Parts: sequence; structure tokens; C-alpha cells
Amino acid sequence: MTLEMEKQLEEVISLSKIGRYDIVKLALEWIAVSKRKEEFKKLNQADTINKVLADVVTNVITFEKIGEARKKVDKQE
Repeated sequence: MTLEMEKQLEEVISLSKIGRYDIVKLALEWIAVSKRKEEFKKLNQADTINKVLADVVTNVITFEKIGEARKKVDKQE
């Protein structure tokens, strides 16, 4: 994780309406779903974590979006 991403993550945690542990849970759930998506299958572990954290710090994902993504991936399998 880059220094810039660490700063962004700290900012997200401090400004977030959800707690820091919920942010970690969000990231872990997004990793679990993402690993099943084709675009993530070719990434190594470090790249996957960096991409997921980038999605978290930029508020690209929410628990609702994870649920939708999980349903899409389940249909594709």
C-alpha cells in the first residue's frame, strides 16, 4: 500500500459514517467477491488488495454494491 493510499484510508476512516471495523469488513467482503470476478483472477494478492483498498478509500463500493456483485458472480458460475 502506498503512502498516499494510507493517508486516504485514514481519512476515509475518520470521516466515515461506519466504524473502522466495518470498513475492514467491507474490504474483506469485497476481496472475497472480487477474487471470483474474471478481472481480478489475473491479479496477484498484493495487486488485489491495492485495488480493493482503492475502491474502499474512493467510496466506489458499499455493502449494497457488494451484494449486487455477489449475485452477478453467482449467476455467472
